[in-house]
Amino acid sequence: MRGGHALATANCTAALHLAARLCRRERRSRVLVPAITFVSTVMAFAYAGLEVELVDVDPHTGLIDPQDLARRIDLDCCAVVAVHLYGQKAELAALRELCDAHELTLIEDCAHRIDLFDTDPPLGDIACYSFNAVKEAPGGESGLLWCRDGEWMDRARQISNLGLTIDTPSRAATPVHRDYAFGDELGLKLRGFDLAATLVLANLDELAGSRAARARIFAAFDAALGRGGVMMPLARDLADSFLMYVALTDAGQRDALRQRLAQAGIATSFHYPSLSRHSGFSQGSLAGAETFDQQVVTLPCFPAMSDDQLDRIVAALVALDCDAPARG
Repeated sequence: MRGGHALATANCTAALHLAARLCRRERRSRVLVPAITFVSTVMAFAYAGLEVELVDVDPHTGLIDPQDLARRIDLDCCAVVAVHLYGQKAELAALRELCDAHELTLIEDCAHRIDLFDTDPPLGDIACYSFNAVKEAPGGESGLLWCRDGEWMDRARQISNLGLTIDTPSRAATPVHRDYAFGDELGLKLRGFDLAATLVLANLDELAGSRAARARIFAAFDAALGRGGVMMPLARDLADSFLMYVALTDAGQRDALRQRLAQAGIATSFHYPSLSRHSGFSQGSLAGAETFDQQVVTLPCFPAMSDDQLDRIVAALVALDCDAPARG
C-alpha cells in the first residue's frame, strides 16, 4: 500500500534537511511552512539554503490554513510542508490538490503521527518521521525519511553519507576494500544506527496499544473539560495519533490556570510559540497562529499513566471551573 523508499536517519531534523535538499529546484527555492510547529521544521530548510515563508494556521486546531497557503503560492515556491501537529492529520487532500496545480513537492512532517494504520496510500511526495524519546515509537533519538521517487532516495542516501556514493558495508564487503567514491553532492553524516532501529521496531509492535492508552486519557480529559468551562479541548478524530493533549483557554487566564495546576503537582507546557515571533523567520503578523499560541496549554499524556495519576489530573481539571470564570 505504501510503496516508495525509506532511509533511517539520525533524527527527524536530519530527515527534514534531506527533504529540503531534494525539493529545491532551479529558480524555485521557497518552502511554505505552517507557523505553529517545532522550530526544527524551519531550521532544517533554512540550513539547506531554502527561503522559509510561514503560513497562517486554523486558530481552532493549529493546522496549516489551506486558504492562506493558496494566497502565498507563486513561481518561487518549490514545496509545502504539512505538519501533523500533536498527532492531528493535516488536510492532505486539499494540500495535494494545491501542490499538483502548482507543481510543488508535498512534504509531510510526521514527527507527531506515524501513519502505519492508514488504509489509504500516502499523498505526500516525502515524509519525515521522528523516533525521539517522547514520540510514538521511541528509539532514543532517530528518524526516517520516506520518498516516493527512487532517484530522490538515491540522492538522499548519498547526501546522508557525506556525499559518498558507496557506504562502508558495501566498500568493505571484500577482503580488498573498495576505494572511497566521491559523488557530485556535498553531504553530511545524517544516517541512523542499528541500536536505535532495534528500539524503534520493538516499539512499533506496541504502537496500537500505546495509542489506545493515550486515547483513553484523551477521553477522560475531554469529559472533564468539554462542558464549556475555562479550558476547551481541541476537536480530534479517530485518524489522530493522540500523541499530545492540548486544550485552549483565554490568553488572559492561561498563566493563572497553569499555576493552579502546578500547585496540584501537575506539570503543563505549551506547544508551540508561533514562529512568526522568531527573529529569524518573522515576516509580519499571522493572526491565527498568534491567537492560537496564546491560548494553548499542553497537559500530561503518556501511555504508562496510572489510574491514580489520571484521576488526580481529571479532578484538578474539574476543579479549575469552580473558581475561574468561563471562557469568553
